[in-house]
Amino acid sequence: MMLTILDRDGVLNVNRPEHVLTTGQWQWLPGALDACRRLSGSSGGRLAVVTNQAAVGRGLLAPSGLAAIHRRMTEDLARAGVARPLVLHCPHRPEARCWCRKPAPGMVHAALAWFGADAERTAVVGDHVSDLLAARAAGCWSVHVRSGRGVAPASGGPRYLGSFPDLSACADAVEQRRTAHAPRP
Repeated sequence: MMLTILDRDGVLNVNRPEHVLTTGQWQWLPGALDACRRLSGSSGGRLAVVTNQAAVGRGLLAPSGLAAIHRRMTEDLARAGVARPLVLHCPHRPEARCWCRKPAPGMVHAALAWFGADAERTAVVGDHVSDLLAARAAGCWSVHVRSGRGVAPASGGPRYLGSFPDLSACADAVEQRRTAHAPRP
């Protein structure tokens, strides 16, 4: 089984500086639904979404509101033919320095454990250096997309697959790597 772990804001949906606080503010990035279908449909691939959501910790978004946003996201994915992803979030503020908030690898480790996945066969996709650091700390491959915060890191470190304009281009690269490294019967 191949696992792809996706950041949310800037990877799947438009990254809003003032946070996505309602289902009406959720806006899929072009090509993201199709990319999720490709990543989850090949070679038994599965998806997880891991997202820092400090808006909850700051009192800007109730947990029920976040659940509604994620319900909309997973319903849209289901309509696009994507199996329900595991969705994990960190509600803490950055100063909490908790185990789950990226760049800490807590949510990545939790996703790996949930699926019984091997870090060596898992890619973490994000638009911020914190996503790449969480991938590195968990022993996963990392991929940067410029569809969110835009700027590619100066160095992605070991197991870095590169920076791509969006999730669609990233899906192509992840699939090529998986095909090249697939176990042979």
